[in-house]
Amino acid sequence: MITRILLASCLWTSSLAASIVSRDQLVLSTIETKHRPLVIWHGLGDTALSDGISEFIDDIKTLYPGIYVHSVQVPEGGTPDEEKKAGFYGNATEQGESGCEQLANIPELSNGFDAMGFSQGGLFLRYYAQYCNDPPIKNLITFGTPHYGIAALIPCPTPPSLTCLLAARAARAGIYSTWAQSHLVQAAYFRDPARFDEFLSTNTFLRNLNGEGRLVDGSGQVGQGGQGLSHLENFIPVMFDADRTVSPAQSAHFWTYDFDDKTLLVPIEKQKLYTQDWIGLKSLDEAGKLHLEHCPGEHMDLGTGDCAMNLVKKWVGDM
Repeated sequence: MITRILLASCLWTSSLAASIVSRDQLVLSTIETKHRPLVIWHGLGDTALSDGISEFIDDIKTLYPGIYVHSVQVPEGGTPDEEKKAGFYGNATEQGESGCEQLANIPELSNGFDAMGFSQGGLFLRYYAQYCNDPPIKNLITFGTPHYGIAALIPCPTPPSLTCLLAARAARAGIYSTWAQSHLVQAAYFRDPARFDEFLSTNTFLRNLNGEGRLVDGSGQVGQGGQGLSHLENFIPVMFDADRTVSPAQSAHFWTYDFDDKTLLVPIEKQKLYTQDWIGLKSLDEAGKLHLEHCPGEHMDLGTGDCAMNLVKKWVGDM
């Protein structure tokens, strides 16, 4: 019963350029509105109000005049360079907690909001939904988010930034080392089925987010996925059909490589994560609230065919 809707082709790519913004600039609407607020969490190497994110927000504000939009900034009040660096370097759990604190302190969100996460930003919004969620997320949309991790490092852009090159070098030196797991964001969601025992013993962020902490003694509720996702009104994970950035691309739909054969993929319906309902995906699905969407195109190509805006019209803005 899992909903699969093939959307039109997408070709919007967020720019990495950004201007320094104050906290006031993150309040992107002051007009009284009947639209539910929206929170956005950007992806790796981007910033809260880069040119691409700002353009996307402007399109949403045109569609829904007066809508309140908040774009999560980590570190809050940081410069664009500091934001970009935080996408590569940092403790993922601490960044998730930072987002929880930031959103809890915004009065306009007090009655709940819809949320959109771009790439790894979707994992941070899941952290919020599963471990904080006050105020609550209503509809959660994630674009190209590696929900079941990555089995290969995300490649640096062309031309590569020094920050990305250094982070990739450090990750390759020991992805499952204690240092990497606590200091490199990509390492926090690196899940190689061929090294699953290492993943379980050293990773905490993605392991616990997906409830796999239950496979480790003493992890408690945190390791079992917190409150899970069954409380969402709708969960909309979006996969890019030509994604060559996330490996496997189907991780966006909670697929993963087979433990014994990396040429095979195991779909969500055959994962214990789903069949045993570790974080509420099966409950959402049976209630008609899990919608696995598709966008043709490469990672974070959102514009051609109005792929992203079609999703905005369907899942964002209603009270």
